[in-house]
Amino acid sequence: MKQKAIIFHPAIAPYRIDFFNSLNELYEAEFYFEFENALEQSFQQQVLTERLHFVPRYLKKGAFGIKNLRLQIISILLKSRPDVVICSEYNLSTLLILLYKYLFQPSLRVYSICDDSLGMVSHSGFVKRNSRKLSVRLLDGIILANLAVRDWYWAHLKGGARLLYFPIIQDDTQFRALLASSLPISQTLYRRLQLQGKRVLLFVGRLADVKNLHFLLKAFCQLRSSFPDAVLLFVGEGAERETLQAEAEAWELTPCVHFAGKHEGVDLLAYYNLGQVFILPSYFEPFGAVVNEALLAGCYTLCSSAAGAACLIQAGENGELFDPHSLEDLVEKLRIALAKTEPLQGVSCKSNRMQHSYNYYFQSLSKELSANKSDCRTLLGE
Repeated sequence: MKQKAIIFHPAIAPYRIDFFNSLNELYEAEFYFEFENALEQSFQQQVLTERLHFVPRYLKKGAFGIKNLRLQIISILLKSRPDVVICSEYNLSTLLILLYKYLFQPSLRVYSICDDSLGMVSHSGFVKRNSRKLSVRLLDGIILANLAVRDWYWAHLKGGARLLYFPIIQDDTQFRALLASSLPISQTLYRRLQLQGKRVLLFVGRLADVKNLHFLLKAFCQLRSSFPDAVLLFVGEGAERETLQAEAEAWELTPCVHFAGKHEGVDLLAYYNLGQVFILPSYFEPFGAVVNEALLAGCYTLCSSAAGAACLIQAGENGELFDPHSLEDLVEKLRIALAKTEPLQGVSCKSNRMQHSYNYYFQSLSKELSANKSDCRTLLGE
């Protein structure tokens, strides 16, 4: 018989759906979400919910206007009496769950998911630093998205929580099936954007300051004379779009820099089929799920060392890491990547560049979730 689990999470996002569905298969699960959409960017929720293998439920607003003070959590747990709870971060909701465990169900196993990058965990503010220190002592386990972060926890925090590892990734089989279904759209874009004979650089995400896109545009400008057949595609929307377009025009890059706007679903995947070199230049990035998407789509990926998704890059094999504060570093990595890239002569699905499959990571995680409460340093990643 499956164990009962309740999963509390902020919102439904495309890069979490496969993970949620896997948890639903592993447990007799109920899912409660705090918000009807992600806070930093919105997604087409109707499209996303069609991919879910469960019916999502939503928590009432936080008490007294405090968003994470979800008192409803106590009544949900009292009614359901689950074996396992998986929550998010170290906020008031997590502390409520731990209070419930202490008062009503000491045998309950509570795990929290933390997506922080290494830079975020090592430079946390006072409140988060202390709530994390307390939670590490009380939680049964913490699911971390980055191996370097896990190592940091081992070195700096002492407590009862086991440290588990699961990066923010999607099911490769399903993702690549959707990639193949988007090929007709890719072929239309290939003709419309006149990409034959071009080397295609790709960015996907919000056009926001933290994404460091002016830095990327400047690096591209420096390489323009060496690679006149290179083009740069920005897929996304945000406050920086007008400034970026003005810079591209001032630097006479308009013919080779395209702003495609925001796309989701197969319309987005169609751009991944076109991209040959993917760049995530963020100077602040908790993880960066687009890195996994780009690798699944076969893009050679240049990833900021500040992003949690840096753990998915094997230098020289599927991409390179670069310092998001060093223009010289990015220019050199881009130069090498472009020199190795053959100009496009048509569109097809490229080979998957992820080192391991989704099933490899999730099977390892599921073993850890069912293991007894002991140090799991010998498990995945060691």
